[in-house]
Amino acid sequence: MAWNCQEKHCAIRKLCGELSKLGCGGEPAWLGLLLFVRDLVSRFSLLSNGRKTEVQRFVFDELAKRDASEGHLRQVLDGLEAFLEDSDKARGLARELESEKRSVRDLAVSVGAFLRETLTSERERETLVRRFGNDALATLDSDADPAVMAPRMRALVTDMLTHYREEAKTWELRATQLEQAMRVDPLLAPLHNRRSLDDHLDKAIAAARDAGGPLSVLMIDVDNFKTTINDVHGHAVGDDVLRTLAKLTSLHAERHGSFAARYGGDELVLVCALPAAEAELHADAIRLAVQHYEFRPRIDGRLTDTPIRFTVSIGVAAYRPGMTPADLVDAADKAMYRVKGSGRNNVAVFKPRGAS
Repeated sequence: MAWNCQEKHCAIRKLCGELSKLGCGGEPAWLGLLLFVRDLVSRFSLLSNGRKTEVQRFVFDELAKRDASEGHLRQVLDGLEAFLEDSDKARGLARELESEKRSVRDLAVSVGAFLRETLTSERERETLVRRFGNDALATLDSDADPAVMAPRMRALVTDMLTHYREEAKTWELRATQLEQAMRVDPLLAPLHNRRSLDDHLDKAIAAARDAGGPLSVLMIDVDNFKTTINDVHGHAVGDDVLRTLAKLTSLHAERHGSFAARYGGDELVLVCALPAAEAELHADAIRLAVQHYEFRPRIDGRLTDTPIRFTVSIGVAAYRPGMTPADLVDAADKAMYRVKGSGRNNVAVFKPRGAS
C-alpha cells in the first residue's frame, strides 16, 4: 500500500491536537506511545488478542489522567514493559532459553569429562606400553628355550591387542554418547535439536536440488497447548505431554527413515524424502496416533486414572526449486496455521499462490 505522506502528517497533527487537550501535546514521547498502542500493538504476535486489548486500555486510561510529567511517563513505560514481559510467548521463550542454558552447561560437563578421561587413558596407555616393552625385553634377554619364549611373546602381544580392542569399544561408545548430547534436544530426546535440524535441512535441500528427488517438511503443533494443558494441569504435565508427542513422532520417523526434530516450544518438525501427497498420509498417521493416545500424567509418583487427550495440527510443505530451508519450514508453518484457523486436529498441504 502506498504511503501518502500528506495524509500521514495530517493524521499525526490530529493526534497531536488530541494529546494537547490532555495536556501531553508538547512531549514527543507521548505521541510515540500513542502511536505504538494504537497502530503497532495489534500486530504483535507476542500477545494474545485479550492481552492486546488490556495494553491499549491501560495506556488510554493513563492518558485520561492528564498527567504529562516525566514521572508519570516512566510509570506508563514500566507498565508496558510488564505487559510485554508477562506474555505467554515471552515466558515460553524464557523457559526455552533456560533449557538451552542447562543443555549447554550439561554439554560442557560432558566434554570436560571426555577430555579428562582422554588424558587419563593416555597416561594408562603409556604405562601399558612401557610395561609391555619391559616384559618383552626381559623375555628376549632370558636364556629360555625358543620353544618357551615364543608362547610368552604371543601371550604378551595378545594381552596388548585385547586391551586396545576393549579400549576402542569403550571410546567408540563414549564418542557416540557425546555426539548424541550435542545433537538431541535436552527436553525431548531422542528428537534432534534446532541446530541439527538446520544442518540436516541444508543437506536435504542440496540433495533434492542436485538429484531432483522429493522432499517434504511436516510442522506439528499441539492444539490449545496453553489453555488445555499448561493452564489446567501445570507446566510439568505440559512437558510430559511434549515428551509423549516426541516419542510418537520419533517412533514414526525411525520406522520410515525420516528426520524428527524440535523446532521450538511445542512445535516439532519432520523432514522426509517424500512428495507432498505421501507426506500428507504420514502426517495423518501421526495425527491419528496422537488423537487416540491415552496420556496419563504422573502425580506424586503415581499414574492418574483419568487420561488426558490432546490433538495436533500438522502443516505439510513440499520443496520447490529455489526454496531455502527457511522458506520450506515457513511454508509448512503457514499450512499448519491454516489448520488452526479451520478447526484444528487436521492436516493441510501448503499451496503457493496460483497453484491449483
